[in-house]
Amino acid sequence: MSPERGEDDGERTLLVDASVFITLAAVDAVDLLVGMEGTGVVPERVAEELADDRSRAALAGYREDSSIRVERADDRLESARTHLGVDGESGDVGLLAHAMATGESVVAVTDDRPLRQTCKALSVPVSGSLGVVIRAVERGEIGDAEAKDLVYAMDEVGARLSATLVRRAERLIDDASDE
Repeated sequence: MSPERGEDDGERTLLVDASVFITLAAVDAVDLLVGMEGTGVVPERVAEELADDRSRAALAGYREDSSIRVERADDRLESARTHLGVDGESGDVGLLAHAMATGESVVAVTDDRPLRQTCKALSVPVSGSLGVVIRAVERGEIGDAEAKDLVYAMDEVGARLSATLVRRAERLIDDASDE
């Protein structure tokens, strides 16, 4: 997957949803997200959804060393609510509003199915927890055995991966390690 380039700073923005951040924090793998091409951004509304101590501590640590930023999305909130078919303020609304306001140089990193579908319908590129792991293998940051162990650990901590999805992830990891 090649990075999409923005016009202003030449780097894409990775908008990280709570589902991905919580999963990666639970398996001590947030560093894989930080290693991806682009600037990691957790929308403020998403940061507010991080209820467990491990996720909050991980976010605080990465914010401290400026690896991940927390940003507020004020524009396009109503449009995001409409596209998602929801009322109120949620992390999904904040992420989608941020994506719509950011433009072409953004990737939504989420495991939330309705948010993924909405992003795809709006031509916003999407990745997820498994994509982060597979990309780390492609970069040579981790090996295939470690990547598969992370997939199994994600499943154990509640990522709700189907057997079919786990097998597909294993094949993609094998393919990525062969490149």
